[in-house]
Amino acid sequence: MKRQENEKGLSNNRQIDLLGNKSLLEKRINIRASDYKFEDKIKYYQGFDNSRGQRIGGTENLELKNISNVYKKFGEKEIVERTDLFIDDFMNLLDKNGLIA
Repeated sequence: MKRQENEKGLSNNRQIDLLGNKSLLEKRINIRASDYKFEDKIKYYQGFDNSRGQRIGGTENLELKNISNVYKKFGEKEIVERTDLFIDDFMNLLDKNGLIA
């Protein structure tokens, strides 16, 4: 949130709280990647070799691994698209299970 305040990367600050901008993430990864730009978070999602040559493991979250392999930037357009995808998938699941009249 602090980064958004400084950089004004989104046209609407409320988009930072959209579902498409959220994910489940291991505490150790979340602490390290916390408020970086997406481009900088990629290494924490994929894993990397540190300055001592040690391998630092990435996330176990397959969706984040996929996103970090597919996207180089994850901005406003991607947040909105991902939010719409989540909503569509959820509504389809409800419909498939007879939970929508």
